[in-house]
Amino acid sequence: MSNSEESVVIVPRGKGEKNKLKFADIVKATNNFHQENIIGSGGCGLVYKATLPDGTKLAIKKLNGEMCPMEREFTAEVEALSMAQHENLVPLWGYCIHGDSRLLIYSYMENGSLDDWLHNRDDTANSILDWPMRLKIAQGASQGLSYIHDICKPHIVHRDIKSSNILFDKEFKAYVADFGLSRLVLANKTHVTTELVGTLGYIPPEYAQGWVATLRGDMYSFGVVLLELLTGRRPVTALSSSKELVKWVHEMTSEGKQIEVLDPDLRGMEHDEQMLKVLEIACRCVDYNACMRPTIQEVVSCLDGIDPKLWMQNSVRIECS
Repeated sequence: MSNSEESVVIVPRGKGEKNKLKFADIVKATNNFHQENIIGSGGCGLVYKATLPDGTKLAIKKLNGEMCPMEREFTAEVEALSMAQHENLVPLWGYCIHGDSRLLIYSYMENGSLDDWLHNRDDTANSILDWPMRLKIAQGASQGLSYIHDICKPHIVHRDIKSSNILFDKEFKAYVADFGLSRLVLANKTHVTTELVGTLGYIPPEYAQGWVATLRGDMYSFGVVLLELLTGRRPVTALSSSKELVKWVHEMTSEGKQIEVLDPDLRGMEHDEQMLKVLEIACRCVDYNACMRPTIQEVVSCLDGIDPKLWMQNSVRIECS
């Protein structure tokens, strides 16, 4: 393509006026991809906040060009990903190829990520992330994951489930982000590395033996996210002697200290029984034996069966076997 005016954003299935967006418009909306507009980063590239002239905000993911496949293969992959539409998936509404640049255009999520709210805490976070809210986040994220695992044809393995990939809109509804993204940056798909298939602390143990990404691997990663919601702890703590979260939880539960695993900010607030039930589900997800992990549909059923209001009124016990 000879110049930026000719690089047009492609919008699968056609979504109105944004179809007219050009690469030059994105450059302007991000102030030439200025570092002040960076709202996220990862192995796949940087994410920028873009503000269009009409005030519309978008999230622009600029992929690492040297890792991307050729244009035709990239286009086919993005078209397939754009078909995944669910109320708990971050909408991918367009993409742009300009020279070596590969851009993905997503809806902007006003309230950031679960990682931000859980681990960069202040008093506001503590008041918003009470247990009913955390349960709602777990339920929403599980339903988004269930869609790509079960409904999509072909099924999509997420490959990088983590709390920074659970995003919130202005109503604090949970959305799963970056599903299937690593497929777009695997230049040689026969050579899968854990560096591109997960994030430290979330990577299933079997991947260390060279296993390719699987649905059951996703379940391990989602189990770690559930443990984050329950404990308020990071999966791994840099420059610290404390154990990895999964190992610590396994040890505590084996000693019958389940209640001590729960976030001190939530413990003793009339929701302990619910949290312990979710802890059972999470521990099954992070089983070292991949075959013993539940499917996402089993997890959705268990989480949806936990209703804060009904639980308090009827002391319902949910069995997840």
